[in-house]
Amino acid sequence: MATNKPDPLHEHSRDSVNHAARLHDTSGHKHGVKRKTALRKILRARTRLMVCFCTLPVYMAALWILLSNQHDIDSFMYFYMAMWAGFAVDMASRRCPDCDNQFFVKLILLNLLTRRCVNCGSAQQGDGER
Repeated sequence: MATNKPDPLHEHSRDSVNHAARLHDTSGHKHGVKRKTALRKILRARTRLMVCFCTLPVYMAALWILLSNQHDIDSFMYFYMAMWAGFAVDMASRRCPDCDNQFFVKLILLNLLTRRCVNCGSAQQGDGER
């Protein structure tokens, strides 16, 4: 005579399997969130350096004006060079979340224009992955 009561031993093992599956799903979700956060930081580092690059004509015009008026330009130059160097080091030190290599540097040169990892080809968030 069969009863419809669930066997406690099998019920417990079924719950363990479901719990393990839920843990696996959340760890995959956490990895996805960490990856998106890392890619967002990489994109911000690239944007900061590109803004520095695009404001170079403004910097040169300001230098020209300061020199025309016979003002000292040392502190202005040091500030701009330190800002540029800081943003460049920040951009060059960013690591790809997939291959853990430098995102913008393959050998020595920093690639300003890429939106993909120069080592593994992993796309940034804005490049088809939203």
